Amino acid sequence: MTQTDFLEFLKKFNEENLTEDDLFEIGVTHKELPLGVKNWSALNEMLGMPFTTGENYRCWVKQKLARTGELPRNSKLLSNKTVEDLSTQEMEDEIQGQIQDLYKQQVKTRDSLNAYRRMMREEARLDDFKALMKELVVDITKLPKVVYHPVGNTYTEAVLMLSDLHIGVEIDNYYNKYNITIARKRVNKLIQDVIRYCVNNNVQRLNILGLGDYCQGHIHTSARLEQQIDVVEQIMVASEIIADTLNQLQAAAPDVRYYSVTDNHSRMTPSLKESIEAENYGKLITFYLKERLRDTNITFEENVLDQEIGMINFQNGKTGVFVHGHHDNITTLFQNMTAYTGIVVDYAFVGHYHCEKLKTFNNFKVYVNGSIVGVDQYAFSKRLFGKPSQTLLIFDGDNVLHHSINLDIQE
Repeated sequence: MTQTDFLEFLKKFNEENLTEDDLFEIGVTHKELPLGVKNWSALNEMLGMPFTTGENYRCWVKQKLARTGELPRNSKLLSNKTVEDLSTQEMEDEIQGQIQDLYKQQVKTRDSLNAYRRMMREEARLDDFKALMKELVVDITKLPKVVYHPVGNTYTEAVLMLSDLHIGVEIDNYYNKYNITIARKRVNKLIQDVIRYCVNNNVQRLNILGLGDYCQGHIHTSARLEQQIDVVEQIMVASEIIADTLNQLQAAAPDVRYYSVTDNHSRMTPSLKESIEAENYGKLITFYLKERLRDTNITFEENVLDQEIGMINFQNGKTGVFVHGHHDNITTLFQNMTAYTGIVVDYAFVGHYHCEKLKTFNNFKVYVNGSIVGVDQYAFSKRLFGKPSQTLLIFDGDNVLHHSINLDIQE
């Protein structure tokens, strides 16, 4: 029977006075329709909702057929044969195959549910942290007001590459000694040097590029073994250190702007494959900074491209992109960024590698930042050696003054 035939069949019934026998006859006829045409919910509505749901209607017809002995038995087709046609071995093989298919479907469903639940847990955790940070900002003593004092009339612009503090890690090896106390000392030296260089060069705009890895996180086994404090405390300590840094750097220029991108050490799951870029503790730090520094003159710039890739336009007409670096190869960065942005960029600013470098490809320059943490166990295992440092670049027209700020404080 086709859908047209069924609709014609319904015309013989009085829809305003349907009896139980009428409903049964209609249901049995509807049951014989092809699978893609059958719609018990639509039928139930068409008849004026004699049952609570279309499913209730279907079950009622099925039960009535079973009571009258009209429900087919042993006629389910397996491998295009009826049960009576199958040998015992064929039946066992068929059943086993269907059990395996059912198990595969259960695994897929379970994996999907687990992924969804994990995403919901991480989102709830982020919301809880944001609420906690808002409360803490209210309770913490206000940061001191910082004023810029100009010394000249010429215009220059600067970029401070700020990355790889790895707050929470504790290191004591032949190459390096590092903990929260030393981190604060290195950052304080950075602040004073940046202010001095910027004021001496009459910097009018200081662009601070937050290139990430402010926290150690828990992505490597070595990272978890070297942790001085847990991840939540790492976020709080790192957030306040960065907030104090930005606040003091207002003395370096009248116009201070902060940019940031996501990184790898702040991801919520140790496994890179299971991680979702949006789920990143680094976003909590930016949220905290905005709350903490809302009464200052610092401008927080939003990324127009992506949370992993930022873009900055300079007063000299040049364009730069900045990334943490965990997804990028320095030698192919120019081609990739040009293809991604659709424009020819002039500079790229990268963190992650813990070793300061400058790579030039024709007129395109890649500035790779050092780190504040220095050499840890993971860097040592990868033979990545570099003294603690951060990069300050001062743009005076087409000229770039490159300052590598040494932060090798060990106690």
